[in-house]
Amino acid sequence: MAKIFNGDGLTSYGVVFFKGSIRNLTYGFATGATFWVILFGMYFFLGKLEFLGVKSIEESIFTFLIILFGFSTGSLINDMITRGLVFYHFKDRIPIPAVFSIAILLYAFDDVWYAGFSLQNTIFSIVLGLSLTYAFYKTNSIWANTGIHFGLNTIYGLFYGVSGNIGDGILLIEEGTAPSVWVQWFSTILSAIMFIVVIMTIRFYKKVPN
Repeated sequence: MAKIFNGDGLTSYGVVFFKGSIRNLTYGFATGATFWVILFGMYFFLGKLEFLGVKSIEESIFTFLIILFGFSTGSLINDMITRGLVFYHFKDRIPIPAVFSIAILLYAFDDVWYAGFSLQNTIFSIVLGLSLTYAFYKTNSIWANTGIHFGLNTIYGLFYGVSGNIGDGILLIEEGTAPSVWVQWFSTILSAIMFIVVIMTIRFYKKVPN
């Protein structure tokens, strides 16, 4: 597809292999996974979710492999399209804030299409898109933001699997009764905090020279 639009192969999607690729992917994964561990920990603490148990070892291994494959490929493809192509084709043609806006809105549209449209889901996707887009922009490649994306999706998958349904993950849960409405916005609040952390830690990532 990139070739058709006068692109440059995988580079057009932000897939640039360089010495810092693994480092960026690892740091990003650790960041995303850590924040979503905190998110689900707070969900249990605040009563939004209740823990029931864990699947058998055989089921857990099989489910975990599906989670890793499904979310690694899903995160990568999503990032290639919503950020890689957008930055490749527009970063030298329109102001960077406009490129950011396009990338974030495309990501939010795709995310809401999957999760279901609501004001809360839309705002959450936009806020989460800030970290992913900023990580891509500052490193000039896909690995940092895909690491973040893959990390948080992996933790999500432990509870909901790749389908997003209760019972399809490794950890068995059921919906509890959240003590207040604001708990529903906790993922958005945590995403905003993660954006601040990404801004503060981006200097530890490797950047592809322009």
